[in-house]
Amino acid sequence: MIVVEALLLSGLGTALGLLAGLDLGYVLVGVVSLAGYQVAYNFPYAEIVIALTIGLLCGVGAALVPARQAARLQIVRALRYE
Repeated sequence: MIVVEALLLSGLGTALGLLAGLDLGYVLVGVVSLAGYQVAYNFPYAEIVIALTIGLLCGVGAALVPARQAARLQIVRALRYE
């Protein structure tokens, strides 16, 4: 359950970060072209897939230690703690 939650959160964060980065990159190309420099905007398909994969792997990797610790707890003791 912890790993699935981490996968969802890292997927959402990675997707929003990629969208923001692509949008800011497009705006930056427009600002640079207004300054008189001609720059072509290239949509990086392969880099998006790589960034999405790395983001998901880092999110799941960061959740493995807490998930392992939670799996070792006894349910009654964990509920009593709260």
